[in-house]
Amino acid sequence: MKHLSGFIVFVVGFLVSGVIMHQTLYGKAGIFVWSVNDDDASGELFLERTTLEAAFGDAQLPEKDLPAEPLEKKNKKEEKGGHAAGKGEVDPDKVKKKSAEISLFNGKDLGNWKKTQFGGEGDVFVTEDGEMEFGFGAIMTGVNWEGEAPATSNYELTLDAMKLDGTDFFCALTFPVDESHATYVIGGWGGGIVGISSVDDLDASENETMNISGFEEERWYKVRVRVTDKKIEAWIDDEMMVDLVRKDRKISLRPGDIELCKPIGIASFITRAKYRNIVWKNIDKSK
Repeated sequence: MKHLSGFIVFVVGFLVSGVIMHQTLYGKAGIFVWSVNDDDASGELFLERTTLEAAFGDAQLPEKDLPAEPLEKKNKKEEKGGHAAGKGEVDPDKVKKKSAEISLFNGKDLGNWKKTQFGGEGDVFVTEDGEMEFGFGAIMTGVNWEGEAPATSNYELTLDAMKLDGTDFFCALTFPVDESHATYVIGGWGGGIVGISSVDDLDASENETMNISGFEEERWYKVRVRVTDKKIEAWIDDEMMVDLVRKDRKISLRPGDIELCKPIGIASFITRAKYRNIVWKNIDKSK
């Protein structure tokens, strides 16, 4: 009976915090990321998923004020390269001529990353040590890449990830696979599941890529994903966790919020985490 009473108190407190969080974020009745709305025809009340964009209506969410590029500098850039690459895009000529390796995070600001509007997400910021940090969210917190990915096959994507506090995945790395996308989940389903979501419509906890591993807090882990025309492979540090042959397999994202992470995204689930050294490397498939 004592344990039951404690559980009831916990559940009530959890629900109350959800109501308060929703009122603070959206200014209307609801719980966590669901709003209470009424049907115009029947007058019945129902819960509907709400995002921050919907809460702000037509008003645009604030963006960082960026210094305007001098016209003279812009003209020189256009004369030299034909045109300046748009925000979020990677100049393909620069990639081919200079290097197949591209740093996706400069350690100074978010750059081409934007905070993903899951609804109820935590803070996202760059620390004084040049690391990207996610705070606790009501559900998921993350960033996604603006613009197109440098490639959709024959590449490697690597980063360092650290779990600071929490009980679920501290890194869900979403990446392109030809015309589709997938997510490398690390520490999901209570903290121990590693795998790819989704394969043949089965998520990482259900398909053959699933592994179980333990993760220490405040320790850096090297995360690596390699996508080729034949395989999807993934590592943690030097240990291969995924070796999936792509032929005749359906690769897709798990339906839901993770779809907001396209084309490249990083997310955590009710977990504080940090990231650094985010690097994209094209692979010469002729070798």
